Amino acid sequence: MSPSAATGGKVADLTGPRQTRRWGATCTDLGASVTAPNGRLVSVFGDTFSGRKVGRGDWRSPVVLIGTGDATARITYDHAGGPDPRYARQLWHYDHDNVASGWTRSGISTVIPSDLLCIEDTLYLHVIVNRGFGNVVWTEIWTSQDSGTSWSHLGDDAVFPADLHDGHAQCWSWDYDPSDGWVYVASTGFQRDKGIVLQRVRPHHLADRSRYAAWGEAGGRWSWGEQATPITPDGETWGELSLRRLDCGRWVLGGFAASRYALGYRVLAAPTTRLDSVSLQTPVIGTAWRDEDHRGNAVAQLYGGYVLPGSVLDVPGGVGLMVSQWHTDSGWPYRVMQFKATLRSLDAGG
Repeated sequence: MSPSAATGGKVADLTGPRQTRRWGATCTDLGASVTAPNGRLVSVFGDTFSGRKVGRGDWRSPVVLIGTGDATARITYDHAGGPDPRYARQLWHYDHDNVASGWTRSGISTVIPSDLLCIEDTLYLHVIVNRGFGNVVWTEIWTSQDSGTSWSHLGDDAVFPADLHDGHAQCWSWDYDPSDGWVYVASTGFQRDKGIVLQRVRPHHLADRSRYAAWGEAGGRWSWGEQATPITPDGETWGELSLRRLDCGRWVLGGFAASRYALGYRVLAAPTTRLDSVSLQTPVIGTAWRDEDHRGNAVAQLYGGYVLPGSVLDVPGGVGLMVSQWHTDSGWPYRVMQFKATLRSLDAGG
């Protein structure tokens, strides 16, 4: 799909010196978002700095900002999640460590959020624990019973090894289907060099890694409980993911399509729909800095691409996206932006 101002474009910068400096979140990225049980929008961000470029000031991850807005309305934040509503503190304590210290402070360089999930009165947060960039040591789940204010670990059985499913279960996105009672988990590696695999689990078993069943192919037949098989076509590689069940009952699966240097999505009848039968739509494309056109959905050094609550299909600009951008040479911009895009219900499975 070719982007145009008529079907989308940037709504606003959501983070930056003017937007989120008051909470010490001058520089931040990611921003996966859900509507919390209390009706507020909860967004979770990754490596966050109080200074005006990456690496400057107070470094935390993950952090949460809470506010209002969705795919139909501009997002505004009014306080931070975590222990201090006036400052976006790290949701739980650990020291950011590095090789220069000999990994003696915590052994963890940073904890990156994958995605949020809301089921009834509970929020769940899957995170990626790193020891050096791209070196995942494990992943784990945290939970909040108060719409994002306080967080607690879901327990030892909610810790997942980095090599689970041959490294395809590091970066998650998930959503709940009330029609069949399953939580579906799409995941890939953190290194942007792998396809996507699919798992499912009952909500009451989220804290038990042994109860997750993978979708896999054996003997030419796909079924649950097999060795996880990538569901994406050969050659597709992915970064940040977004799996969402829309109010219409359709599913959207996509995010940062690394092999396309774009934000790409498929509209599905069900998470198990054969992806090679559904066209990949790329409503936001990557570009060089000199060719940027945010009104036309062309963004330099883009990633993220989380689908916002309230998104609808087949409506110009009906899908809301959280888009990250990082100018790695200068350290700024390093921010999250709200975009509008258009996704169409397509033929097979869509």
